[in-house]
Amino acid sequence: MKRFFTISGVFMLLLVSQTTFAQEKRVMKSFTFKSDKSKKNAEDKTTIYEGNVMMKNDNISFENVEKVIYNAEYGTYTIYSPRNFKILAAKSVHKTGKKEDSHVIIYNMREESVTF
Repeated sequence: MKRFFTISGVFMLLLVSQTTFAQEKRVMKSFTFKSDKSKKNAEDKTTIYEGNVMMKNDNISFENVEKVIYNAEYGTYTIYSPRNFKILAAKSVHKTGKKEDSHVIIYNMREESVTF
């Protein structure tokens, strides 16, 4: 009888732990991305999107961008000269303050952060 409660207790603990971890992972509800052309570089794990690039997800949106570089290793999108850029939700927003970076926005999908 005691053994049954111990196994039952362990099973209950596993269920609670699994539920806790499942809540930590955020699931993106929507993701739309378009571009005229793309070029993937497997060596440095990047993809360059060019021509009328548009992206919309739960956190950001932009359209009519000429160039976006996605880095799969870090989960970042480097957006050059964005038009109609909107932050819908973000865990953090940073400003570099550098004039040479004024035409670039970096969106980190994993951290849900925006740097401009």
